[in-house]
Amino acid sequence: MASASSTRRIVTPKWLSCWLEFPFRIKNNQTGEYVEEATAHAMDYSARGPINQCGGFVGSAMIRLAAAKAMKAGTPTIYGMKPSSVLTVASLIVNISAGVTMPFVGALVDHTDHRKIMGTVSAFIMTVAVAVQIAISEDTWLAVWIFEIIGGYFLIMHQVCTMAYLPDLTHESAEMGHYTARFMMNQYLVQACFTLVIILVSTYWDYKDDGVIASTIATARLSAGIATVIGFVLFTYAWTFLFRKRPKLRSIPEGSNIFTTGFRQIAITTKHVFSKYRALRWFMMALLFSPEAGAGVVLSISVTFLTFHVRMTVTEIAIVSIIMLFCNVPGALISRFMCRKINPLNSFRCAVMINAMVNALIAGTVSGPEKKNLVYPYAAMAGVAFGWMFPSQRTLTVAIIPKGQETEMMGLVSFFGQILGWLPALIFTIMNENGVDMRWSLSIVGYFLATSCCLTFFCGSYEDAVQLVAHTSDAYLKEYSRNSGVDNFFDEEQIKDGSDDSDGSGTNTPSIEGKENGVVEMARA
Repeated sequence: MASASSTRRIVTPKWLSCWLEFPFRIKNNQTGEYVEEATAHAMDYSARGPINQCGGFVGSAMIRLAAAKAMKAGTPTIYGMKPSSVLTVASLIVNISAGVTMPFVGALVDHTDHRKIMGTVSAFIMTVAVAVQIAISEDTWLAVWIFEIIGGYFLIMHQVCTMAYLPDLTHESAEMGHYTARFMMNQYLVQACFTLVIILVSTYWDYKDDGVIASTIATARLSAGIATVIGFVLFTYAWTFLFRKRPKLRSIPEGSNIFTTGFRQIAITTKHVFSKYRALRWFMMALLFSPEAGAGVVLSISVTFLTFHVRMTVTEIAIVSIIMLFCNVPGALISRFMCRKINPLNSFRCAVMINAMVNALIAGTVSGPEKKNLVYPYAAMAGVAFGWMFPSQRTLTVAIIPKGQETEMMGLVSFFGQILGWLPALIFTIMNENGVDMRWSLSIVGYFLATSCCLTFFCGSYEDAVQLVAHTSDAYLKEYSRNSGVDNFFDEEQIKDGSDDSDGSGTNTPSIEGKENGVVEMARA
């Protein structure tokens, strides 16, 4: 809905949109119309994929370098922690920092017109942090570790900014399922191709003769370099030509300021949700234990487990990653089918439980390096489950939040995902520092997933939850039209565009661009 009052995007050069934008274009599955900001999301997700995956390569190099330095010093620790705790401590810092500051970030998104600027700046800093990691070596690994933390924080901040754009696409769960599945499929395919290139190149170069650490460093540098280029190209295009600037959603309440209003609004909104919306209340409780916010946490724990417990090389870890990524794609397709067949709540529930079961299998059967071959089929199962879980989660979120408060509610949902996102990393680190078998430490993720699944059973009926918020869509549409003069806006846009279906950019956008997605979909509802 906010898109109706957003500024027009910069016109894309036709030659550029033909070859760069085309692979990511997404259409509305009911009208067949090309949706600009859905394509922007697809490109943004695809840029984040290699950056996420790069963390695995660089992380593996960091913990090996930390272990080598500790060995040279003749001590079991480095900077007061075991080398095997380096990645989980970084995740701990990132997630605690994000949990504390995200209300302020959410306030900037809600109460200023800087949403697009924040998305652009966070993408830039994230890309620069990855670029710095090209310099990883025995002497610079600590500096790279610090930049890994910086990049991880701005990744979460960036996700908050992009999540604020998501509800403007549609209010219908079937269409949102279509969009989110496509976003994730794009991300997984780009991420998988990126990983495949890294594996192929690293298999044939000469660094392998210099030892495991030299090979790992070279692989980390290669991955950081390629991820930087992909991130720069896709982020720049999406945030320059496709995402639009949004007006502020509301003014700062009297007696508050930009630093405190986010925390105050979270308290007020949480109280409102907990008293009025049963399904949303328990869903947010389930997100406290969901691995989404801790996606970096899961990655750090997984890389640590595979490196130290299973004794996998960086190439073997990359093969595990690529198996997961290619299996993410059928998982996303399963999500789209299951959201229609059994509704998004049951779909999310099934995916979370399968994730927990796979984690239990890994912890229970992968006892050491001699069982490393079991990791590969488990990676395929985990890939399907993760590819299934995240699109279902986003579809469910959009379906059960009150309409007209989407940005505020999405911010609240993101915040709840961050509150305990750091806890698995903390528990893993404490257990690891005290010499507990790493299989038990890994199983913590499974317990969190199982708890998340159990909490969803308190949500009640999905149909009742959707019906409870259905009236807010019509009410908000009428109020917005009355207060903002949005109908006049549409007329002016039509006159400006000469009622032409093209905006001059070579893309097939609807003529009444102010309606794009938000108003169209709410009117249809």
